Amino acid sequence: MGNKKIKIFNDLVNLIKETPKLVPPIHVAEGKVLESWIDYNDHMNMAYYVQCFEESSDFVLEHAGLGYDYALNQQKGVFVIKCEINYKKEIKQGEKFIISLIDLICKGKKLILKFNMIDYQNSIFANYEILNLNIDLKTKKSITFEDTIIKKLS
Repeated sequence: MGNKKIKIFNDLVNLIKETPKLVPPIHVAEGKVLESWIDYNDHMNMAYYVQCFEESSDFVLEHAGLGYDYALNQQKGVFVIKCEINYKKEIKQGEKFIISLIDLICKGKKLILKFNMIDYQNSIFANYEILNLNIDLKTKKSITFEDTIIKKLS
């Protein structure tokens, strides 16, 4: 099944502590805008916003038991079917930021995560909403999350 990596991105610090349940709002990750993320407009390119939000989403999925081991051992995966980013404020090279999970909805086959990228004064750089489906990797069909997962995320 190809080259499966535990972690695709490695630019953020995971802030999720070992708690049995994620209760939003909760800080998920922190990072700093790298020089390689800056475009010719002298601010962070939109692709890196997606990267930062996705790395943060991976932290949430791993914490919930829906990441690497879920795919390899249970042959199930969480697939993105829709995402939306709203840019609120420019962010420049060297600026530090926090990714905060502000809402989490797990119902049936769906997992919706909502994040804010903020500075240390809680000013919002961008927000992100992602709709995921739980997928059986053998059949490639959507399936309902197990009750234990729904309880952990609800």
